Amino acid sequence: MNFFFKFLVDLSKLENISPLYSYWHSDQNDLDEKNRLSIANKDSPALYLFEKEPYKWEILFQSIIREIINGDLSSLKGLQVLLSSLSLEVRKKVSRDLLENKIINQECFAQLNKSFDMEPATKTNLLRFLRILLAIFTNPYGIELRRKRIHIYEKTGFLFNNLKNLYSK
Repeated sequence: MNFFFKFLVDLSKLENISPLYSYWHSDQNDLDEKNRLSIANKDSPALYLFEKEPYKWEILFQSIIREIINGDLSSLKGLQVLLSSLSLEVRKKVSRDLLENKIINQECFAQLNKSFDMEPATKTNLLRFLRILLAIFTNPYGIELRRKRIHIYEKTGFLFNNLKNLYSK
């Protein structure tokens, strides 16, 4: 059933649902950065990631949603953590968009809107971790990084994206 579900979901909609979609398609200048930061939830335990590492936040957002689409509902907690870094209004919009675009079902939607604790899950998924780590370093989602690249994964992601764009022309 999960295998069939993958084909019913239009993965191209994921990019548009991201709350950072307009940021990635902007000049990423100081005003764009200010607008991006304006949607942050200042009380979130994941605030640092959203504020200081938006590229990693975006890769995690898209990767976790793909894990959920592939049937890994234990990834919902990770999505909850990421969404907690957004203002309540934006968080509700993203959750609603995920439901309306049939990326998540009603049960997942309800789970996302429940409160959660930051206690780590006892179950670990090494394969999921490795897939997401690879995605962080290789930028398979084509995220355009126009601001200064500080971390090594931003530099490799930028390089992989440029190589992909170079060879797709």
